Amino acid sequence: MVTSGVERSSPGQKKEEREDQLRDDEIANRGTDSPSQSCDFTDSGSSRGDSRSESVTGKVGRSSKDESDMDSDDEVITLCTSSRKRNKPKWETDDELLRMETPPKYHTQIDYVHCLVPDLLQINNNPCYWGVMDKYAAEALLEGKPEGTFLLRDSAQEDYLFSVSFRRYSRSLHARIEQWNHNFSFDAHDPCVFHSPDITGLLEHYKDPSSCMFFEPLLSTPLNRTFPFSLQHICRTVICNCTTYDGIDALPIPPSVKLYLKEYHYKSKVRVLRIDVPEQQS
Repeated sequence: MVTSGVERSSPGQKKEEREDQLRDDEIANRGTDSPSQSCDFTDSGSSRGDSRSESVTGKVGRSSKDESDMDSDDEVITLCTSSRKRNKPKWETDDELLRMETPPKYHTQIDYVHCLVPDLLQINNNPCYWGVMDKYAAEALLEGKPEGTFLLRDSAQEDYLFSVSFRRYSRSLHARIEQWNHNFSFDAHDPCVFHSPDITGLLEHYKDPSSCMFFEPLLSTPLNRTFPFSLQHICRTVICNCTTYDGIDALPIPPSVKLYLKEYHYKSKVRVLRIDVPEQQS
């Protein structure tokens, strides 16, 4: 039997040709489309292949992420270890480094000499001396007094013996009498300020307004005391005028009387010694 040379197309082939024709027409009509839109015409087999590739890619990404997490944990451990090394407690340092950082220890010994006030008898006989008095009582006495009015009183601070309260610039002011190297002044650490070997000479110097700086006391008019001192106080001034601080210890009197006689005294620095502390070997 002789067959014709023309091959007949099966229905499946015709369907594929039709789909190809439709796809070509669609591409020609749309012109230049984005690659993402052209992917809509891919068959299901290619889609399944893409999904499989995406799943493989996701697995690879997850595995790389896990590896990166492991690396970060190692880095954290390293950082924590280094931080512990930096913050090493002091008691774990080497003995040699500890000795280098620790400054040498030493004690300071200051030697003083105790002296009685040189002119205590003259101070007691001065009418401007009021004895024990605080600044508030002095301000009450000086209220309304003219410029330069002053009084001498015992200082309320333990480190000082006497203070002056005076009127200047229409106010009641106060100044401590300081002692340094057996000299008395209103500023012992300033060599330009006048100083005197006794309290009486210091008061005499500041009576003249021309010799007073604007920041210094003006002691031109004394405010006289209105009451007498006790016999006990007067006897103390007379005894102290005839002896020294160390000489009081040789007097045949009770210890309580010796302390009473030594009340008006000052101490002057003689020398300063530095005593190194020997190192204790462990």
